[in-house]
Amino acid sequence: MTVSFIVTLLLSTEPAFEVVEKVDGITIESRPVEGSSVVELRLTTTTTASIDRLCDEAFGKGTLDPEEPNLKARTIVESKPDERVTYDQVSAPVVSDRDYAVRATRKHLPDGSCVMRFEAANDKAPPLPKGFVRITKLKGEYRFEPGAGGQNKMTYLIHSDPGGSVPAFVVEGTRRKLGIKWVKLISSRALAPPRDAGT
Repeated sequence: MTVSFIVTLLLSTEPAFEVVEKVDGITIESRPVEGSSVVELRLTTTTTASIDRLCDEAFGKGTLDPEEPNLKARTIVESKPDERVTYDQVSAPVVSDRDYAVRATRKHLPDGSCVMRFEAANDKAPPLPKGFVRITKLKGEYRFEPGAGGQNKMTYLIHSDPGGSVPAFVVEGTRRKLGIKWVKLISSRALAPPRDAGT
């Protein structure tokens, strides 16, 4: 068997995304993840914001941002121009406080698109604080692709398991709402005048 055939075979075994909801021009899809009770979400929409601005806003500054949903505290652990590790503490309805370290990377591609990927990097996290539950399953990306008529495509892919003993169905609605908030936040910021360097 050729390598390309093996890759195609492996990809074909992944579950397909299914549309579960459409909200404010954002299509929300989900698919199961092997070994997890929590589904992977994919949110897609279009925006007139530029690819560069979208990718910059997704990558962010790495500092504490009061507009980010549920963010309580953030510390920069490592920082490079297109790669950063931060330690975050978050609070949310239903579940107790969570924490995690996350590595974010930004990459501009030859076709004019840009991808910002992120995943848990808890080897960089401090000891677990009392009263917190550490999120160990966190992975996703923002992908921004040039589109026709000045409408660029924005895709947000996220799989995050809050851990603890909370059933998946309890947090599912919250995860979708958070995804919509993130997509709208990044799009609106990318359309607005550039923010000051320190914000």
